[in-house]
Amino acid sequence: MERIKLTSLGQIHEADISFGDLTVFVGEQASGKSILLQLMKLILDAGDITQTLKKHGFDWHEKIEHFLSLYFGEGMECIWDPVATKITVDNDTFELDKVLTKKGRKKTESLCMIPAQRVMTLKDGWPRAFTDYAIGDPYVIKQFSEQLRRLVEMKLVTSEDTIFPQVGRLNKVVRDAIGESIFGGAKVKLDRSGLRKRIVLDMAGSQLPFMVWSTGQREFVPLLMGLSQLMPSGGAAKKNNLNWVIIEEPEMGLHPQAISALLLIFLELLRRGYKVIVSTHSSQILELIWAIRFIAKSNSAPTRLRQLLDLNANVYSKDLTETILSEKTFKTYYFSRQESVVNVKDISTLDAEDPDEAVSDWGGLTLFSTKSADVVTEAVSGSDL
Repeated sequence: MERIKLTSLGQIHEADISFGDLTVFVGEQASGKSILLQLMKLILDAGDITQTLKKHGFDWHEKIEHFLSLYFGEGMECIWDPVATKITVDNDTFELDKVLTKKGRKKTESLCMIPAQRVMTLKDGWPRAFTDYAIGDPYVIKQFSEQLRRLVEMKLVTSEDTIFPQVGRLNKVVRDAIGESIFGGAKVKLDRSGLRKRIVLDMAGSQLPFMVWSTGQREFVPLLMGLSQLMPSGGAAKKNNLNWVIIEEPEMGLHPQAISALLLIFLELLRRGYKVIVSTHSSQILELIWAIRFIAKSNSAPTRLRQLLDLNANVYSKDLTETILSEKTFKTYYFSRQESVVNVKDISTLDAEDPDEAVSDWGGLTLFSTKSADVVTEAVSGSDL
């Protein structure tokens, strides 16, 4: 999948998106970003989705509106107009009714989606099962939660019950950055001592339960667990058939220093060969892309990128920065809402001198800082006297 064109999907009036290795979506709340990301999951993994729903006892009785409610969530069946909604994927028309009834569909997952509602996946420190959610809850949150539950029960935890950090999962440079900026040296562990297993933070031997974690830690732990499965140890770069990773609002609850650790994770995913899509309200992510584009365009040495990322010179950081600068492409799209209609605009240049404010203000992410700078400049110059 290289390009999606669509009209009339929910509040999105029109969108034409060509994907880079890293594609970033920005825009106000309720501008349709999540709908489009869930649509991508449906396009690539329809066979796996329908099989999973049926396995857990769900049946849409071959009615599209029922399927839309099961997949996108209760009340979302109205986002798809049988006449007006048009979707094209790489010049092929995507017809939902035919996709849902097609025989012999691929039933392996090719896209991992980490949803914005990930904090809901941990209930009292334990991942919730698929059927623990209401029928009308979005499919992506139920599926992600079920994946975490299986990971904890079967694969992710070592014999020492340590979930993070684990040698062999994530590069040490990335592990150290996460451990310092997000967990303050604490370990994420599985506690079996009580009557019910739970995930805790181990701080110098003290077991901290889920409800006393910081907001950022509660948001980040399920994100970290989901990402860990994508980075196998040993010779494998990627996991099984997975080629795409979607991460919604990864910055939630995190300090800017912790977001910098996230940026390393994004680049590591790119280095391993995944196509990554991120929706965000953080200008820090776009600042990284802007800097990478500028460094690459000016033919600056990879040391500049290592300097930006606070990376020491070693084999890993050299490979990472050279791969990012020489091989990877970046795209940014702004979901521009005008009253009740959203149009999606390509703002990939991130040019601060562009006369189009959508581009120069990075989809509104730098609007306040620009305005505050102007106001302060006027105040200092005494122009209001």
